[in-house]
Amino acid sequence: MTIAGFFTPDDVAGFQSAVASEIGRLRPFLRGEAHVTLCDTRGVQIQSQEAVAAFADMLAHPAARSRRLAYVVDATLARMQIKRLTARDDAAYFPDPAAAEAWLFQA
Repeated sequence: MTIAGFFTPDDVAGFQSAVASEIGRLRPFLRGEAHVTLCDTRGVQIQSQEAVAAFADMLAHPAARSRRLAYVVDATLARMQIKRLTARDDAAYFPDPAAAEAWLFQA
């Protein structure tokens, strides 16, 4: 997925709903395994504390949790905010999508 811009809490709620729908569509193909997520955040701006809290709630929801979460990030301040938001061992940060994909699908 690719996300960009500035989000309101309502935007995050809509995004969470769309993600849940897509995970539901994937579920029959996962054979009981959790999905992996690649999120290109290179266009994300610094977010309000309310939006950060809404994203944190989304990421904490068990149904949305992926087995591995790869972020494509750039060198902006938003990168630091994303790293603080996603403090988990199965998340990693990459400068380009190819490196993120390689990490997601390694054995």
